[in-house]
Amino acid sequence: MTGQTISHYRLLEKLGQGGMGVVYKARDERLHRDVALKVLPHGALDDEAIRKRFHQEAIALAKLNHPNIEAVYEFGSERGVDFLVTEFVPGTTVAEMIEEAPLSEERASQFAMQIALALEEAHECGVVHCDLKPANIMVTPKGQIKILDFGLARILRVDETDSTLTATPLHGIAGTLPYMSPEQLNGEQIDERTDIYASGVVLYRMCAGRLPFEEKSAPALVGQLLCAPPAPPRGIRPELSASLERVILQCLEKQPDRR
Repeated sequence: MTGQTISHYRLLEKLGQGGMGVVYKARDERLHRDVALKVLPHGALDDEAIRKRFHQEAIALAKLNHPNIEAVYEFGSERGVDFLVTEFVPGTTVAEMIEEAPLSEERASQFAMQIALALEEAHECGVVHCDLKPANIMVTPKGQIKILDFGLARILRVDETDSTLTATPLHGIAGTLPYMSPEQLNGEQIDERTDIYASGVVLYRMCAGRLPFEEKSAPALVGQLLCAPPAPPRGIRPELSASLERVILQCLEKQPDRR
């Protein structure tokens, strides 16, 4: 679709593709600015109830005004294509940054603080992310964190595998399996504590260079997520501070009220 126009947005280049559709860098021909345009999966909003819910969520997301949260500009539909227009965030993802080596404790802590502030703002507005992971946390050239895709996985019922898995996770549950909390896996009520759990997994991976649980099959991983305690991060990187380890392990508590 590169080179085509949707509404008043000219698609410049494809940025990525996943369970929530295809993302393009686009040019807003009216306001003369670059944006990110997300083409939602075909048929994702065919159900009127889901469409209404998505529209309501888009309105809620557009009200979020925080330097660490991707701004939402518009939700629309044209010629059978549903799309969401957001701020274009240059930079790299946390996932790309930690591919080869973990971050320093200082940098991981700086990122974690920005993530926490963004989540606090969203939760105060009643918005839960539900799919927080390194791949949707951007780092701008100035070192600023921007969290992408707030709330979209929950509405579109997206589930995605992680590169460490060889099987698809539980269908019908929104999220990315290694970052999912026990209550998500059990189909229970989710709230801001679900995001706290995921942020703990992100921080663990930034600091330890690996996930808390790394089973190669989805069923085995689910068992670990539900029942097993995570390995202490300092057992992997002894130079990490005890205070940081306490924060990480508290985020990863199985019981939401203990996080």
